[in-house]
Amino acid sequence: MPERAGPLTVPSSGLLRLHARAAGVALLIAVLSIGPAAHAKSARSKAKPAASKPAAAKPGTGKAPAAKARVSGARPAAATVAATAGGGAAAAHAKAGTPQSQAEARLLAIIRQVEQRDLDGALKAAADLTAEVPNFRAAQLVYADLLRFKTGRAGEVLAGMPVAVSSAGSGQGVLVRHNLSVGSVTRLEGPASPTQAQLQDLQHELKRRLQADASAPPAGSVPAEFLMLGTSVRHAMAVDASKSRLYLFAHEAGGLRLVGDFYVSVGKLGTDKWQEGDQRTPLGIYFVGRHIPGPRLPEFYGKGALTVNFPNDWDKAVGRTGSGIWLHGSPPDQFSRAPEASDGCLVLANPDLTLLMQTVDRQTPVLIREKLQWVAPKSQVQQRAADAFVRVLDDWRTAWNGADPRRLATVYAPDFLQSPTARASQDRLSAYFNRPGVTLQDLSIYSWKDDKGEIRVVNLRASSKSFAESLPLRQYWRKTGGRWQIFSEDVMG
Repeated sequence: MPERAGPLTVPSSGLLRLHARAAGVALLIAVLSIGPAAHAKSARSKAKPAASKPAAAKPGTGKAPAAKARVSGARPAAATVAATAGGGAAAAHAKAGTPQSQAEARLLAIIRQVEQRDLDGALKAAADLTAEVPNFRAAQLVYADLLRFKTGRAGEVLAGMPVAVSSAGSGQGVLVRHNLSVGSVTRLEGPASPTQAQLQDLQHELKRRLQADASAPPAGSVPAEFLMLGTSVRHAMAVDASKSRLYLFAHEAGGLRLVGDFYVSVGKLGTDKWQEGDQRTPLGIYFVGRHIPGPRLPEFYGKGALTVNFPNDWDKAVGRTGSGIWLHGSPPDQFSRAPEASDGCLVLANPDLTLLMQTVDRQTPVLIREKLQWVAPKSQVQQRAADAFVRVLDDWRTAWNGADPRRLATVYAPDFLQSPTARASQDRLSAYFNRPGVTLQDLSIYSWKDDKGEIRVVNLRASSKSFAESLPLRQYWRKTGGRWQIFSEDVMG
């Protein structure tokens, strides 16, 4: 198992004391920071026509802007998702409109109501949300602070932490705002108590959700690492750890289309995993392996898990170690976990994990970056990089077709050719390329660069009329001294 399924505790007193109300809603009595004015300004400046993203209401109207349709965090409207080829599961998820699948969109709508000073509407919406999704702790915090303000308790000292109240021109108090602006979350002085640490985690979660809402990737853009995708690739995933966000793409004839984005948690100590047990999430290009249904796992892992192939061959080449990195769900008592909460896995809300398990196939690419770089699809830079590497692969094919050992020796790294792994794949390739007319099909090229070097990860199928089945390969190429060389190659299946 990638993480120990230890018990989760909520203190019975202090900042996170649970109170039962007449409606049976569990409240987390804690100081909350609702979204900053900067968030509202950013959201308004990015507003689009009604079919895409509704504009914010005018100040003073008391009306909140309509909530964006999401796939529990998905940006496109349900109609857009439904029209997307390969996005059927995402469309069904959005259309279902279950309380959990729409929880984040509703929370953000509440924050917009607060920004528009519609506190009565925000309080009612928060009460409904927490009643329907009682394990959404971030929503509980919002509701608790709204209640505290409504009852005139916003200025009291709670658990030894003073709460500041500012005044509007009318002389009435306005909702308490802590620092949730884009940037660092304000930390308490000295060591935090368990309740304070949990409060900070929830504030951090709210900040990340607001960040993602206020800074969506440019329309139509794609992660720079996806240079070329083969016809067998139906979906792709990309994780921006700095925003606690996973982006799901459908691969269509016209290229990649964003069909959903989801809040996600990473390792307790962040990213850039180097060794087993360091509680970090790896960075790199990975591929989905097994689908593990929830009933086969402890309830700590939620509705199930998708495994990925960490460590990949680049990780092994540079000395990274570890195992058991999954995308998995959340425990029953938590709608989601803190932004940095796992032992290295990627953790999603259960509705989002369920959607991914219903949508993605084995070998779906999973890109994990600390911060994603977005580019226009088929931009000149990206297209040049893809075309250049297609020529490299064609040179590799030509070397095999000509059975030229000298030329092949320049294509493969010397240490790889001497490895036992190489002998097995080389024998298969030699037998396959011994027949005429071999072509390369279903070609996918992924780029990756870090402080250890620049690589390409390639999935392809060598096809020949002499064989009933094509030969699926995965290759890892490294740029050394201006020359691309294969340092790992496997026949898949």
